[in-house]
Amino acid sequence: MADPRDYAIVSFEQCLHASYIDSGKETERSDSPLNPRIIANDQRSATNLLSVIKTQLKSCASFDFSVAFISDGGLQALIEVLNELRDNGIPGRFLTSTYLNFNSPAALRKLLEFPNIETRVYQGNMHAKGYFFNKGELSTVIIGSSNCTQTALTCNKEWNVLFHSYANGEMLKSACKEFENLWSDAVTTNLTEAWIGEYERYNAKEDAPKSTRRSTFKAGQTVLSADGESTVVPNSMQQHALEALDELHDREEPRALLISATGTGKTYLSAFDVLATKPQRVLFVAHRMRILDASKKSFETVLGDRYTYETYGSGSAKPTAQCTFAMVETLKRHLVEFDPNEFDYIIIDEAHRSGADGYRAIMDHFTPAFFLGMTATPDRTDGYDVYSLFNHVIAYRITLQDALENDMLAPFHYFGIADLLIDDEVVDDPRLFAMLCSQERARHIAEKIEAYSVDKKNRRGLIFCNKNEEAAALSKELNALGYRTMALSGNDSDKVRDDAILRLENGEIEYIFSVNIFNEGIDIPSVNQIIMLRRTESAIVFIQQLGRGLRKAEEKEYTLVLDFIGNYQKNYFIPIALSGDRTYNKDSLRAFVKEGSTIIPGCSTINFDRVSETRIFRSIDDGSFNGVKLIREEYEHLKQMLGRIPTLFDFDENESIDPQRIFAKFGSYHAFLERYEPRYATVFDDAQCIALKFISQKLANGKRIEELLLMKELMSNSELPTKCLFEAIFEATGRSTNQRTVESACRVLSGSFSSSGQPLIAFDGERYLLNAKFAASLNQEEFKRQVLEAIDFGISRNASLYGEPYRDTSFVLNAKYTYEDVCRLLNWEKDVNGQIISGYKYDEGTNTFPVFINYDKDPSISDTIRYEDRFVSDRELIAISKAPRTLQSPEIKRLQAWPGNGMRSYLFVRKNKDDKDGGKEFYFLGEIAPSGTYRLFTMPNTTNSAVEITYRLDQPVRADLYDYLTSDLDQ
Repeated sequence: MADPRDYAIVSFEQCLHASYIDSGKETERSDSPLNPRIIANDQRSATNLLSVIKTQLKSCASFDFSVAFISDGGLQALIEVLNELRDNGIPGRFLTSTYLNFNSPAALRKLLEFPNIETRVYQGNMHAKGYFFNKGELSTVIIGSSNCTQTALTCNKEWNVLFHSYANGEMLKSACKEFENLWSDAVTTNLTEAWIGEYERYNAKEDAPKSTRRSTFKAGQTVLSADGESTVVPNSMQQHALEALDELHDREEPRALLISATGTGKTYLSAFDVLATKPQRVLFVAHRMRILDASKKSFETVLGDRYTYETYGSGSAKPTAQCTFAMVETLKRHLVEFDPNEFDYIIIDEAHRSGADGYRAIMDHFTPAFFLGMTATPDRTDGYDVYSLFNHVIAYRITLQDALENDMLAPFHYFGIADLLIDDEVVDDPRLFAMLCSQERARHIAEKIEAYSVDKKNRRGLIFCNKNEEAAALSKELNALGYRTMALSGNDSDKVRDDAILRLENGEIEYIFSVNIFNEGIDIPSVNQIIMLRRTESAIVFIQQLGRGLRKAEEKEYTLVLDFIGNYQKNYFIPIALSGDRTYNKDSLRAFVKEGSTIIPGCSTINFDRVSETRIFRSIDDGSFNGVKLIREEYEHLKQMLGRIPTLFDFDENESIDPQRIFAKFGSYHAFLERYEPRYATVFDDAQCIALKFISQKLANGKRIEELLLMKELMSNSELPTKCLFEAIFEATGRSTNQRTVESACRVLSGSFSSSGQPLIAFDGERYLLNAKFAASLNQEEFKRQVLEAIDFGISRNASLYGEPYRDTSFVLNAKYTYEDVCRLLNWEKDVNGQIISGYKYDEGTNTFPVFINYDKDPSISDTIRYEDRFVSDRELIAISKAPRTLQSPEIKRLQAWPGNGMRSYLFVRKNKDDKDGGKEFYFLGEIAPSGTYRLFTMPNTTNSAVEITYRLDQPVRADLYDYLTSDLDQ
């Protein structure tokens, strides 16, 4: 982002007026980055103090922090940017205190590792919180309530004020004076290892609270029994799930699937449902004894002495207890000994395994009143339909994002790290990467572990590798470097695994290396580090491995996740997995990479170093999300879940792949179903297919409402007066339209706007009518239904994505548009080919001048068109005219005549043409105006002259988008 000084057009006087006198006065710029503002943590608006601090740190010359409290999690959330500042030699100062003896010794020790940071401790009750970012002439200051803790920076209800000031400003001078007074106070001392050691001994003597994570009291989460003992009761999400299960029991549903993220208390939830339904006999089935033992304890905690309990494993006699916890293999071998009606309530843990022979045999044999399947990941990589085993009935779903938002899991701090450097060069060839010697790789891993770890005394981590040989070799090499690790594989017995887990929990070892044996079926709450050394090719596996570290535990404030990212084609699965976004919307994925810490619920954070960020951007650009394989996989998954052919709305309601990807690839949903759905027998004639394709591809994206509402009204009423259309648009949107836009919509629907248009309607001068042939085709009810579905889908899309247009246009800031979209939404008479537009085009009929920027130029293109368009800041752009041009060329004269000629100019920018799915679309960045600066020059390696034009943007480019557009993807 540009420094606020770049916005010379906006004076401090205007900012003061907007901030303190009248924010609504049109002559004042209330959106200036120089305005003081309140910063509150608000996940709904994707803002938090952490993101603001990180942005300010990346643009400062030095910084000073005054915070009473520094926690491990708070420092961990900042560690990526602090590492960057260290590498760039940016100096900083931390001032903290001994108030309440809250500060973490581990966090204080971590600060000592930064040679560029000086830390001092005020030995008294200092509670001031201020963040100073020095930028030479201008400084930015944040003063408020937030300490340097992960909750204060991300999710607590905090108020902080940010303001900018020049060096002689009174507010800045006063704040700096207070900081310096505390910094140099007689009771303030330098932070040293000796001081930390003494501080630790004092805290141990004082028997300081041991848990670094204290849950906030919430009514209804705990109750006291008659003897005063605490009793477990459902949390809020479990209560909602129990209500959903109660409805299923009332309907006498025989089977249901509970989908809940790892660590969210599925077993407790099943026990609560048993408590509510009071079955005579209960069977709990799992594939590992460790799971059965833990589940039995959970049931005993919830049900107490209301039931008797027994574990049924190898060598056990037939169980007689009211609650039986059975190994699946043991039960399978002895099924004939059990009456099909022996159990009233059967729980299948890890239900995604239900496709295996043992589970299916059990479910085929028994006939309980209710089967409950429980899983975190029902979607199997082998495509088996788990949903059908439970009659496609989903009792309740708790996603990772739901669990984080409701504080059901430990927060995590994720760091995507570039892997691997050899001779200071990033190794991009995966084949070479696989051949690298383990010793070099181990040193690289160890270096990153130390750089990113705040608490180094209590590390309990799981390290996931690609191959067992790799795991064993790296374990050996890390042990040689002084770490305590061991490697496990699928060849190790349950006893060997359980012993290793016990050693990890007891602190005898720090890390366990494995490939996939810990993806599921284990519960190690004390795990506080997850290290991924394998490529991500599946969002399912990524979430399984991440989930191993998210269970809450005493002494566990958060989980550190280190993901070593190579140059892999499917790196895009990382933001898909972390965000839970299965729409495969590339812009959403890019935004998550840049701003994930403000998007992910709770106080978890998402961080990527510059190289790994670039690799993911490239992977997103190169990924083909319109491919047949991906579309079919997502379709089959949704169909399995629903147990029927999905409607268009089902995709959105279940957060599945965007149907626009189906339209782009096949033309219409009908065309896709006709080709790939065996149960679909609908047939349309060629004219119907062409019309449906036009509606699906051109209108159902919802980018303009007028065409959609006109079609919908005409399908209900065979004719529509102009006045009624205006009324229908206002009633549907709350916004008025204009005659020019309505006429444009009519041209689009009558087929006159574009060569690819279809004659769907006609206009007789007073009324809109359906085209006779199209109207006749609507006599086929299924065709009419599908046309209406596509139209309603487009209306829904318009409301959700395009409901807040920019100023008096039909465009939405930061949304994406093709050349044809722009011509249509600017109400041009005809569509104009992109090659003719070639950077910009003036339309005399509308007096509009859209500017199209291809930010990264293909090096193979001709020198005569390799324009060096570039952002000077997020509010200023230098664009190059076509060549050959001079200062006397018509378009330059037209720009020079602005604003007297009333011309409206709009900016559309794309990164490049390489995006396999979105290369034809441009981001709309608002209205622009020529600043009056024009420079004539000769294009390099040619004799052609061109003009450099400086534009001022009406709105600053959104931070994440600006970073993406200006980033170098060739790193």
